[in-house]
Amino acid sequence: MIDIHGAGGWLLGLAAALGFLAMTGGLGLRLRFSTIPGYLLGGVILGAVFDIPEIFLHILMTLGSMLILFFVGLEFSPRSLGNRFKGLIVPAFWDGIINIPLAVITAFALGMPVVAAICFALAAYASSSAIIAKGLMDYKLIVLPEAEWCLGLLVIEDLVMALLLPLCVVILGAGSLELLAGIAATLFAGLLLLGLFVALARMGLVSRWLNQPEKDLTLLVSLALVCLIAGIGESSGISAAVGALLVGMVVSESDSRKKIELLLVPHRELLAVGFFAAIGAGADWRLLLDNLGVAIPLVLVTGLAKVLGGYLGGRSQSISKEAAVRLGLMLVPRGEFALVVAALTLGQPWGDNFYNMVVVYVIISALSGTLLIRYHMGISRRLSLLLP
Repeated sequence: MIDIHGAGGWLLGLAAALGFLAMTGGLGLRLRFSTIPGYLLGGVILGAVFDIPEIFLHILMTLGSMLILFFVGLEFSPRSLGNRFKGLIVPAFWDGIINIPLAVITAFALGMPVVAAICFALAAYASSSAIIAKGLMDYKLIVLPEAEWCLGLLVIEDLVMALLLPLCVVILGAGSLELLAGIAATLFAGLLLLGLFVALARMGLVSRWLNQPEKDLTLLVSLALVCLIAGIGESSGISAAVGALLVGMVVSESDSRKKIELLLVPHRELLAVGFFAAIGAGADWRLLLDNLGVAIPLVLVTGLAKVLGGYLGGRSQSISKEAAVRLGLMLVPRGEFALVVAALTLGQPWGDNFYNMVVVYVIISALSGTLLIRYHMGISRRLSLLLP
């Protein structure tokens, strides 16, 4: 490994790392994939070459997941949630009722402990909003009616994961006797935090704090607010990422939303690259290869579950068979939330192996899912002939 602890060595190492990530991300684009698998693979290689401090990787993972979920929260205007989700209840039901049980059963059958199998089901439930949205835009599928249903289901999945992540943290941190008390305490802390924040928003305090005369002041106040609520969330057991999501939900109602979004987008893009690269750098390439035998069948089963769930959900809304199959194909790639769940498990006895397995799972899922979106026409036509 290359030691980057020297006086100027870390700057040279940083330059090499950024340049290398630009190459691997650009290679993904040249091959017409998402940049995310490129960043993950680039991170794996960088972790094998450089001696990167663990605290640095932890900071990148935490900050990256916070800003990713903050921007997810910006899409959840509390006033519009009810109207947006009315038509998605049945498709979301099929999405969850097929994917989560199948993921648990498959993971358990492949030798995972029960808690690890449940965590994998949470990791495999949510499709990757970043990869799918980029694929829909790159291949000009955003105009299709089923693309609108796909984006709506992604919003539902993100919201469900925001509710399930605190439960995952409690399950991982509590023993069997402490589980119920931990769940109750976490729910109470989460409700208290949400209630306090909504009350501040109703009083207009959040809008006044964010409405600064200069852009740099707005940026500082926004980041301070995200870090404050994320820190309270982490301390109360509901995780920093979920705390950041709550901030995004409240900011979505403020007059400063567009201004803050424009200011924070460059930081989100940079930290998102750092998040995916840090996930890859924290993995052991030897364990990644060892977990291929587990990750591949999991990708196959959960990918088919997404196609089936999307198909049944689409048909429940009177979408044509071919369009319903396309809806399922669009939902196959996994990404952000799977990696967030994987990072949460690192303190467990089985956490390192699980972490590396999920990284491989996301890489394969992202690559295969992008191909399915790219060649959706022929695949959906053939599959629709086989389905009732």
